[in-house]
Amino acid sequence: MTIYAYIDSQNLKKSVEEIDKELDYRRFRLWLKNKKNIDRAFMYFGYLRNQQDHYDYLEKCGFELVFRDVDFQHGQRKANVDICLTIGVLDQIDQFNEAFLVTSDGDFYDLTERLKQVGKLGGVISPQSSGSCSRLLKRSCGGKISFIPDNIHKFEMR
Repeated sequence: MTIYAYIDSQNLKKSVEEIDKELDYRRFRLWLKNKKNIDRAFMYFGYLRNQQDHYDYLEKCGFELVFRDVDFQHGQRKANVDICLTIGVLDQIDQFNEAFLVTSDGDFYDLTERLKQVGKLGGVISPQSSGSCSRLLKRSCGGKISFIPDNIHKFEMR
């Protein structure tokens, strides 16, 4: 069985920062492999040149990085990787048996519904607690959800 993970990197980063923790990405990737049997983990980013060292580190940890151009609006960076991640899942849907989404964003409701329809939803790994994760997303994954704050002790930076 081939299992992929699709990671909304900004949602993951901001959510872990909100609980005042720092992720050890190497340990997180090992957790994905050992606990969820994830073969490939795709992490979606808005590309920033000054973050190349971080990207190199993530690749060494075993993540496959997918980049999108960043737009600057009103002094804020916007990459809008949600649609890029969704297209990535749909483009690769015949390559995996199950997919996990690492996000807390309700914008992925339709994607989880589609994965359920074709019998390929492995589950959702929410970077936020149950109370903060999108209700739509929780409802759509049919109980196939885990919460990073409940497991952070297994892969936080020490």
